[in-house]
Amino acid sequence: MSYCVNCGVELAPSERVCPLCGTEAVNPRQPFDKAAPKPFPARLDIFAPTDNRGFLALVVTIVLCLPAAVCLACDAAYTHGAGWSMLVAGAMALLWVFIVPAMYVRRHAVLILGVLDTAAVLGYLWMIEHFAARGPWLVQLALPLVLLVDFLFAADYFLMARAVSARLRRAALAVATVPLFLVGLEVCLDRYLDGRVSLSWSFIVSVPCLLFALLLVVLDRRERFKREMRKRLHM
Repeated sequence: MSYCVNCGVELAPSERVCPLCGTEAVNPRQPFDKAAPKPFPARLDIFAPTDNRGFLALVVTIVLCLPAAVCLACDAAYTHGAGWSMLVAGAMALLWVFIVPAMYVRRHAVLILGVLDTAAVLGYLWMIEHFAARGPWLVQLALPLVLLVDFLFAADYFLMARAVSARLRRAALAVATVPLFLVGLEVCLDRYLDGRVSLSWSFIVSVPCLLFALLLVVLDRRERFKREMRKRLHM
């Protein structure tokens, strides 16, 4: 039995050099035997990766359809109609839109998936308004909030992809986006509940977020701090 003098890996009698590091194998007690069986195949077979997306999509579809079908059947049997079960079916459909298209979309994935997910969320909110919480809250409250989240996400994604590359600056950008969402949330709530806008709590919550974002920007300028963080986080 031979071992590599450099890395210590066990060597077969048919190996003249170490297959791991390439060091020549020298063992006077066990000379090189060309006729000995080789531990590794001489030919490297390259197999094309299998595409299991269709099977996974089918499994996800079946798993999500089962609770929806059971709830619809129970609702129809006991209430002779479709009420609460539509919310379950809508939730399963929402999960399907979140999961399955992401398996297939490759080009312009953020744009296409963002549009699909937004449409799915709005459709499910419409179902909630229609079957559970009746009222004009969808157009007056939910729709502006969903569009606000989409706009902020698209703006952050564009800036991170085109202008902001440092990790700390990206984190600062994400934290700085929170106050914008809070202000928009308070505006939508005030208009929906009181019909007028009076900003108060969103400013109070936004101050710590802005200070934390500013701290991240300052830390990003300290090269010594970044080197220490990379060392401690093994980045």
